[in-house]
Amino acid sequence: MTLNRAEIPERIAHARTPRKLPAIVSADEVVRFLEAVPSLKARAALATAYAAGLRASEAASLKVTDIESDRMVIQIRHGKGVKDRTVMLSPQLLCILRSYWRLARPTDWLFPGRDDKPIDVQVLHSAYRSATKAAGLTKKVSVHTLRHSFATPFARKRR
Repeated sequence: MTLNRAEIPERIAHARTPRKLPAIVSADEVVRFLEAVPSLKARAALATAYAAGLRASEAASLKVTDIESDRMVIQIRHGKGVKDRTVMLSPQLLCILRSYWRLARPTDWLFPGRDDKPIDVQVLHSAYRSATKAAGLTKKVSVHTLRHSFATPFARKRR
């Protein structure tokens, strides 16, 4: 398309690149992966990201008070676009978080980092990379793949 104006150079419209579906990991691959994460804190954070469909930054910035076990929900504060939202809390994730809390005893941040700050997102990315290699996953995946795999019928085991 051109504008036929001398002061603006001609622009040629390019064909759009097709959008591909994201990679999805199966339930067996997620179990193998989570078992390969060496750190208890990183394992709990990545399990939370998968089970609740959270972004890495959302999982990292959770506070202990954001987990509402009586209502079975998790409050996400300042997510993408600085928006708050509520996500479901599964009974399995609640069990994982309770056992993590018994061992780690976090006070303010659910997954604390250094200097009274939440865990750095790069720590989760690093744990994900090393656990992916240790679990022998061959797909090109990232922490965000857990979010894509959340609530996907192919990712869950059929019972």
